[in-house]
Amino acid sequence: MKEFTIVRGLFDTRKRSLIIDENFIKFENKDRINDLFTILNKKDIAGLRYGIHFIKGYRFYIGREYQIFIRTQSNKELKIYFKLFYRRKLNEKHQLYCDIIDELWDKFVDDIVDDYYQKFKNKEKVSIADIEILEDRIKFDKKEILFEDLEFKKYRHHFMIFSKEDNYKNKMLYYLKDKDAVILLSVLNNIIKNEQLRTKKVSDRTV
Repeated sequence: MKEFTIVRGLFDTRKRSLIIDENFIKFENKDRINDLFTILNKKDIAGLRYGIHFIKGYRFYIGREYQIFIRTQSNKELKIYFKLFYRRKLNEKHQLYCDIIDELWDKFVDDIVDDYYQKFKNKEKVSIADIEILEDRIKFDKKEILFEDLEFKKYRHHFMIFSKEDNYKNKMLYYLKDKDAVILLSVLNNIIKNEQLRTKKVSDRTV
């Protein structure tokens, strides 16, 4: 179990407790004295999106808001966020953001990714971030890309899925904006890595 302290920003300086346990998340996101915490049990956690929203002033960006959204099985979201302005405590706030995300992956998201991968291996229907994952390909927007033709380009706040043979077959997904995009990327990486390993083993046996 790890406990973090969240201070949301200039106009909300209260120290709020965030507890991430292997079985639950407990966050002090409310302001009612008799009801301060939201608790999510592990079995209720279904997805995740996160990222940095940059706050613009009159002529330039003056701050940033770190945002983490934890989605439940009922498609509701628990929002964890905190702001900084004029780079004040930038390193400290950024490290807090990274530590929370790492802990969420370790306690919950890795298991969600593995569940999706097991469904794929069992030939069950898998759809993440509006992309359908089939036995040997993905489908989106009436387009199809075979796994052997699938490539990624990763950026700081988003990534692109595209065909190596036809660059017009592509889709951009944002880690913050698009539901479960980070989970999709991890699942596809697992599939491609394991498919390449399987192909290599077959090739080695036929040499």
